[in-house]
Amino acid sequence: MVKIILVTHGALASQMLDTAAQIIGKQPGDGFATFAVTTAASVEKEAAKLKEMLVSCEEGAVILTDIFGGSATNISLTASKDLANCFVITGLNLSMLLTAINNRKKSTAKELAEKIEADGKRAVINATELLIKGL
Repeated sequence: MVKIILVTHGALASQMLDTAAQIIGKQPGDGFATFAVTTAASVEKEAAKLKEMLVSCEEGAVILTDIFGGSATNISLTASKDLANCFVITGLNLSMLLTAINNRKKSTAKELAEKIEADGKRAVINATELLIKGL
């Protein structure tokens, strides 16, 4: 099964996973991990720690990070650069995480990464324009 690792600044990763569990009514189970990045984090040191988590992912991994260009994404890209079956998707939102939870058992890492990206983009909607001004 594809491993999902949430890599974010501070406690956002664990809070996102807890929130997703509240929505689906249970913990997402094995195969999920969180990795908190602090302001004092060294990209090289943290990437080495993250890579240790990734090398045991036989069926691949998808890393979800909070913001492109941030430390969490840079650490994830550094850790995964030599791993062919590991994908980093940035811009984490709850829709992306729910997609990961609901689809990881039936998808390859590449398929899952593509679906997470597409669903995450579809979840960004200007509700004011769509619902209020569009009526």
